[in-house]
Amino acid sequence: MRIVGRLLTAVGTSALVILVIITMTGGFTVRAGPLYLSAHNWRGPLLIALTAFAAVALLGRGALADAASESWHFVDAHALAFAIVLASVTAGVGIAYGTYSASSSDASGYISEAQLLASARLTTDEPLARGVAWPNATWAFTPLGYRPGPEAGELVPTYPAGLPLVIAPVRLLAGELACYLVVPLLGAVAVLATFGIGARLHSRAAGVAAALFLATSPIFLFQLVQPMSDVAVTAWWTLALLFAISPLPNSALTSGAAAGLAVLTRPNLLPLAAVIAVAAMNYPRGGDDRRLRVGRLIAFVAGITPAIGAQLLMQWRLYGSPFASGYGAPSDLFAASNIAPNAVGYTQRMLRGEAPALVLAALALLVGAIAHRHRRDTPPLKRPVVFATLASAIVGASYLPYGVFAEWSYLRFLLPVFPLLFVLIGALLVTALLQVPAPIRAIAFLCALAVAASANVLRAEQEQAFNLHRYESRYRFAGRYLASALPPNAVVITVQESGSVRYYARVPIVRWDLLDVDLDTAIAGLRAIGRHPVLLIEDWEVPELAKKYPHSANARLDWAARAEFGDETRVFLYDPVDRGSDRRWRADRVH
Repeated sequence: MRIVGRLLTAVGTSALVILVIITMTGGFTVRAGPLYLSAHNWRGPLLIALTAFAAVALLGRGALADAASESWHFVDAHALAFAIVLASVTAGVGIAYGTYSASSSDASGYISEAQLLASARLTTDEPLARGVAWPNATWAFTPLGYRPGPEAGELVPTYPAGLPLVIAPVRLLAGELACYLVVPLLGAVAVLATFGIGARLHSRAAGVAAALFLATSPIFLFQLVQPMSDVAVTAWWTLALLFAISPLPNSALTSGAAAGLAVLTRPNLLPLAAVIAVAAMNYPRGGDDRRLRVGRLIAFVAGITPAIGAQLLMQWRLYGSPFASGYGAPSDLFAASNIAPNAVGYTQRMLRGEAPALVLAALALLVGAIAHRHRRDTPPLKRPVVFATLASAIVGASYLPYGVFAEWSYLRFLLPVFPLLFVLIGALLVTALLQVPAPIRAIAFLCALAVAASANVLRAEQEQAFNLHRYESRYRFAGRYLASALPPNAVVITVQESGSVRYYARVPIVRWDLLDVDLDTAIAGLRAIGRHPVLLIEDWEVPELAKKYPHSANARLDWAARAEFGDETRVFLYDPVDRGSDRRWRADRVH
């Protein structure tokens, strides 16, 4: 009868969780191959929950309380399975909603840099920069995501090589499409590693909560679908900490290697290695092992050193100094005057994007303050508090003086600290639940997570995380169209599309925003050396182009476009040869 009671309680709890999700979101539909699951009406789950709990109560006095108490042990015993499901769903979401586009600056920069590394090169070359008489010509021929190298015509990547180094072998083994699977898979690694950290530092239930907070975090989902470094660097730092606190053989060395990949991915966060180092030494000391292990620190340093050396060598080769970066001089990037506005801005973004987890943390603290009870079986909070505090201080010190950005999406800079913050929140939540009666713990825990996950997914949807694939597709459509339509001697004059055009169409680009000559002069100069210049302009760039070149006839764009791409943002292809022509044609519409 106990087995029947547990089964019915599980059915009732599951129905209650589904009821919470429907109440929060209005319902959901899941399609995965032959699997189809739809729930939009609250009455069915409510009826199932009431019926199941009533049936358990009929089994005997106290049966419902006993079965509900067992549910908490079930969550604990099967926590790893929950975490694996969350990680799998994370990868699935990233793959299903991925942009699959080398778009804008970041995505095109990382994907094209991976292509360079796959061909055993660090830089690329643009001979046209040496064939024109313009001042600062190399800058004009440099697409987004790149900058001029030490030699005239040499183009070097702006972004660190960590993520491209991971993508490059994937590209060689499985082709271009597989490049876009790397970030979703690393997202799954980050979720699973977050669970592992929570389980090691506090409890398996705290690990599940932390993994769910990360997997459904709006900014995490927003970055998960794009080939950018934010999710990747989060995965490497999280994995490094997991190995640092692991008792496995050679785990400190492995932790150093993972931290090295994090440094290669985002070098400015090298100070985070200090957190991993002290964790590898067993500080703060936890459990039965009270010793500081200096040998593990040495192993960690041995693991991270090769990556640091490689990063310094690459910076020396690409930017002329081991301590330079592709982003420019530190004085141009950091300023004390940025600290106050960034402190306000990041706080507002956190409240806007991570409110469910923060509310649960506040409620957990309130329950703890009211209960004033200490249970012997409650895991200590010391280690989650110390690690989250140290990591938050380091990441905050790295980005508060950095440039001020208005967009919500720049919360992504703080992603590397999210796993530890969520582990701390998960630990607080579990600590609070251990103060309440056992029969309601599992139900309260699962319903709280369902509310948080539902609110997070709704916020991610509002921020267009699941629509980016359509919005970013204009870069891919335009690039591939140009690859098939342009003559071999074409040069594309563009800005926003410059990285994707050079990647897809493999033709030279000219950045009109970086030209030190008039647009008409540049077009005439390109024609004089046998080139066929065309313009690729996004709709929002049209007034900017006219403003920069008020006396240029070509900047007016007062003739019919050859092709048009995109929906929300429209992109137009103009051929200056058509200017002044009486011919009329219907532009190719690609979307």
